[in-house]
Amino acid sequence: MSNIYKHKISVLIVTYNNAGTIADCLESIKRQGMTDYEILAMDNHSEDLTLEKVNKHDNIKIFPSEKNTGFAAGMNYLSKQANGEYLFMLNPDCVCPDNALDILYKFAQNHQGIISPALVYADNTPQPSARQLISYKNVLFSRRSPLYQLGFTKTGDAGYLTPERAARVPAVSATALFVHSKLFKRIGGFDERFFLYLEDIDLCSRLNKINVDIWYLPELKLIHILGTSSSRCSQKASYYHHLSMYKYFTKHFPRNYIKNGLLLLLLMVGFAVSVILRFLKSKRRQ
Repeated sequence: MSNIYKHKISVLIVTYNNAGTIADCLESIKRQGMTDYEILAMDNHSEDLTLEKVNKHDNIKIFPSEKNTGFAAGMNYLSKQANGEYLFMLNPDCVCPDNALDILYKFAQNHQGIISPALVYADNTPQPSARQLISYKNVLFSRRSPLYQLGFTKTGDAGYLTPERAARVPAVSATALFVHSKLFKRIGGFDERFFLYLEDIDLCSRLNKINVDIWYLPELKLIHILGTSSSRCSQKASYYHHLSMYKYFTKHFPRNYIKNGLLLLLLMVGFAVSVILRFLKSKRRQ
């Protein structure tokens, strides 16, 4: 490890209303076999007991924010405070096996680029996270589209990939992302125009353009309790997802005026349908 770094790994966590999961996440990090790491957490002005629960844990650098700056901005800020050779960006609703840091660090010694472990639900069923880059076609079948929510499409239609062994893939989720600090700095971090969602696909798109490998590591599985923070304000989260989708296409395909116009109309319809579906689900639960 270079002398310019104080630790092998900096674990970076951005929290927002994660009181129900953050304790398990932090405990899973503290059970790691590797000990040469630091934990940095930024709380995006949570309205629940998240910050109080984080404060109960020792040896964590905590950065409270006076407002919700978004995931991308939060991670960028933490990366600048980090002293680790590698950055492990981790959602606060993830639980890591005890050997996660060791596996990621050892894999990174022989593989350049960024690394993402496999994600599973709490019942250990696979949660798609590796995928093709988003296109005008597969965006219609994404997990947040009305077609997917109504059961008319499958994850493969949205471009999700399920390699059975370590493989290079076009894109991965930032739910759990391992990257050398120099690489993250060189690429300019996340684009903060993406307040929530698509910042990871945008990052992967930029890495593809400069021929940096993106690795998916199914041998390492992390439990991800999907959508715990966004579920508290699901309508707002859906809005940001659709907005980020539009920002992605207008950023990477700025001259496709007609396609982007049609996409905007479809996204507006998709958002309206998602609101209606959530309303109907809430009525059925009453």
